[in-house]
Amino acid sequence: MVLKIGFVSLCLFFIGCEQKQETNMYVPSTTDITHKAYIVGIHPYLNAQKMYHSYRPILNYLEARIPHVTFQLETSEDYAQYNEKLRQHVFDFSLPNPYQTITSLAYDYGVIAKMKPDTEFRGILVARKDKHITNIMQLKKNKVSFPAPTALAAAMMPLYYLQMEGLDIENDIEKLYVGSQFSSIMNAYSGDTLAGATWPTAWKDWCVENPDKMHEMEVIWETPMLVNNGFVAHARVPVGVRQHIAVLLSSLDECAEGEALLKQAGFAGFEIASDATYDTVVDFLNQYDQTIGLPQ
Repeated sequence: MVLKIGFVSLCLFFIGCEQKQETNMYVPSTTDITHKAYIVGIHPYLNAQKMYHSYRPILNYLEARIPHVTFQLETSEDYAQYNEKLRQHVFDFSLPNPYQTITSLAYDYGVIAKMKPDTEFRGILVARKDKHITNIMQLKKNKVSFPAPTALAAAMMPLYYLQMEGLDIENDIEKLYVGSQFSSIMNAYSGDTLAGATWPTAWKDWCVENPDKMHEMEVIWETPMLVNNGFVAHARVPVGVRQHIAVLLSSLDECAEGEALLKQAGFAGFEIASDATYDTVVDFLNQYDQTIGLPQ
């Protein structure tokens, strides 16, 4: 089944950082929002504690700059639960991975921004150094760990890479979906799997949190890059609110306070985006579907 997505471009206003926005602040009308609370969901590439530490300060930053608006950070236990919440329209705003970004469009969400840079969005495979893995075929008849079937960078992209390099991923390896990025890495570290799939952001975080273990591990392969995670808004959110949040997010790295928040969150920042930004992801998913089959 070839994935077909219709794209609708959003018209967004570029304003700049906090000092430049004061005269252009979005002020909601009485029929628009009055002390409105929005639910924000982040796809579970981090555990709940790390998620709160990374994103709650950014939501506080937004609250301080948009009148009468508050944000509730909604966490999910795993990818399956997060995907279901997207399908049920639980989130007003969300940060899905690119695959989930594409699927969210069918649930009345639209892209207003994206994480940057795209060079960080790639899959990597890690293993213990003492396994001396240098050839794809060394994975044959062995276990490989992945966070979840719908983890684009940490599962779908590595699987496609292995398939293109000559490994029959349905018959040559045993795929273990272990629920999280750190679990995938730890399975490889403990030897429960020969290799573990993840992505650069999670790998860097794991190395920081496990300095005694990181020297025993290495990146053995990495995939080509794709478009980074999208930031989507549901159609029920007023257009003015969506536009103002997109501007605030995209200018975070233009002021000292925003830069500090991004450093704490562990990524470079956001940039304005639209549904059409993810055309290359649609192309990849079409290829993946034809070669392997999209996860159900």
